[in-house]
Amino acid sequence: MTVKTKPPIAARLVFLLDKAKKRPAEFSLLGPQVVSSIAGLRDSVAMATKDTLWVSYEKDLTAALLKMVCGPPRSLGMAVFVHALSLQSVAGLASCFKRFAFASDHGFLPPDELAEALEAKNAADLFIGGSVDLSSETITLWRGCLTPLTVPFSAFEKSGDGTEPDFARFSVTDFGQTVRLGHYEAAADAILYEFDPDYRRRISRARQQSERSFGASLRRLRKQRGLRREDFEPEIAGKTIARIEQGIVQQVHKKTLAAIARRLRVTPEEIGSY
Repeated sequence: MTVKTKPPIAARLVFLLDKAKKRPAEFSLLGPQVVSSIAGLRDSVAMATKDTLWVSYEKDLTAALLKMVCGPPRSLGMAVFVHALSLQSVAGLASCFKRFAFASDHGFLPPDELAEALEAKNAADLFIGGSVDLSSETITLWRGCLTPLTVPFSAFEKSGDGTEPDFARFSVTDFGQTVRLGHYEAAADAILYEFDPDYRRRISRARQQSERSFGASLRRLRKQRGLRREDFEPEIAGKTIARIEQGIVQQVHKKTLAAIARRLRVTPEEIGSY
């Protein structure tokens, strides 16, 4: 059965293949139609267009989808499979999705953060998930635009305080802005700057202006203090800190600014100088 939630912010049609009761609410930003049965899946395939977004948490529904679309190639849009795929499945899905991302159950952002990263204007500059290949010593990171970026372990050098990356404990956090390897953290923008020439050229052109922004200063100071966005809670939600750093929130309330400054051990006026 296909269950409709509130209308999506974007014009595209979004299908959430999921049998969990609580998860659809975490994807409310995308306004998905929740598909939990074969009948609902069949209806969804009939409605899909080249701009549709699919997010699947269910291996059996993904397998059923693959069976339904085998045959002449057709465009079902883009997809995120929040579970591992076999090589055979990857080949089949490539014939009907223009882009798709996949990883193990724990390889992606939490549902609410995943929804926000997929909907973000700068989705291409965020990592929604990834997987570690110990044999080749590489990490494949999926961007919010559903294109992969593979980087070597050597990109993650020991941090200044001596923290070393633990490649067995991979995760993506901070709404797609941070790659975490155990206690080790690497900023998404730093990874993209080193390994994506197009991103590097674009950022270089905008660097002078962006480096003067309050959000950029806040992020530099927070990293310098060794704090995560969650460390500002409960006074300020980590999500709020992320939006300020991204420049989504440009006018920060005085009380919020004061709380941020207290946590960073500076005056409100000093934040912009970093």
